[in-house]
Amino acid sequence: MKDERMKNCLLPAACCLLLFLLASCTRETITFPTTDCYWSDFSVNHPDNEKYQNLLEEFVSRGLPGISLLIDREGDELWVGSAGVSRIENQQPMEPCNIMPVGGAGKLFCGTAAMLMIEDGLLALDTTIDNYLTDDLVSLIPNAGSATVAHLLSHTSGIPDFADNNIVMLDLLNNKNMEFSRERILEDFVFGENPGFRAGEKYSYSSSNYEILTIIMDKVYPKGHISYYDFRIISRLGLRKTFYKSDTTYLNLYERGMANGYFDRHGDGILENATDLSITIASGQTGSDGVVSNVVDIHTLLISIMEAEIISSESLHLMKEYIKEKEGFQTYKYGLGLAYRDSGQYGVSIGYAGSSPGYTTGAWYFSDRDTYIVYQINAGNIFGGPVQELIDDEFRQELLKVVF
Repeated sequence: MKDERMKNCLLPAACCLLLFLLASCTRETITFPTTDCYWSDFSVNHPDNEKYQNLLEEFVSRGLPGISLLIDREGDELWVGSAGVSRIENQQPMEPCNIMPVGGAGKLFCGTAAMLMIEDGLLALDTTIDNYLTDDLVSLIPNAGSATVAHLLSHTSGIPDFADNNIVMLDLLNNKNMEFSRERILEDFVFGENPGFRAGEKYSYSSSNYEILTIIMDKVYPKGHISYYDFRIISRLGLRKTFYKSDTTYLNLYERGMANGYFDRHGDGILENATDLSITIASGQTGSDGVVSNVVDIHTLLISIMEAEIISSESLHLMKEYIKEKEGFQTYKYGLGLAYRDSGQYGVSIGYAGSSPGYTTGAWYFSDRDTYIVYQINAGNIFGGPVQELIDDEFRQELLKVVF
């Protein structure tokens, strides 16, 4: 059923190689006719092209700078489109091949890598993390002797979330080029802290789990988790527009097609450029963030997970063992590197969402309708205000209405 979809996702770049060679790519004026952008040309013949494109144009007119969207419905051809601008400063059009930091959706990559390491015999879900860490780290990480790899993946470890500390964002806002790294994050906001609860007792979302998970990955895989990402995921799936650490210094992402990102700092609907701030955050985090990609590559990863192409069927089953977020709250659950969302009349959606000051990503598979929806917006939603409402509430709801 999805075989044709996977073939479409992995089309070779030859069809656009000539255009690519002729393209002029500079920091200020960038043209990106790549395999990914081929889909926007192809999509004009889609029967719902006008409907989908009009939706994007509407929300650009209402204040979002740029949007890329991919829709993959059972029985339909893939549709990929975009609207608005990738850079407000020079009004450069947004294209589906433009890349953006994916924020917390980077956990899709980390969760997949963890399950692959389990399949490779490098990790075990039920092994406590003290078995993988040095003694000094064990003494510093809350619940290190009782939290397992599964607890890290499912946010049930009890390890505090560094992102809950407002000082992190205040420091970054005051110095967008400050040193920001996995080690500093954990040292300043996690090491030596009291656990929030006993490991496995309940759920509490914590990006710290995935930062610690990459430390473990670095211990068990001699070449490090960055190399493992590339070897087992990025190269294997042919994700030509996905970059993580070793593939870029985050200084040449403009040359690879990165859109500028914008945020509503004061909650008044006025957008400011937050590109450097967002890249500082992305470059400093590992498993919980750090990936820069586009809608086509994210779709390729998500469909390979949900169809058990990149992982085994047993691993997929384990990833979909969901944990309720909190008692009485039924709309969000987490499994092992996957999130579950009750989308009401539209059924269950599985995947991940992510945000940073300048960017928003959503990657969801609607299992009841056999439909994938992936979108990226070059505006962030972490400070509240009308832009956040436009993204989180109005755009998402209107998108589902139009698709279903």
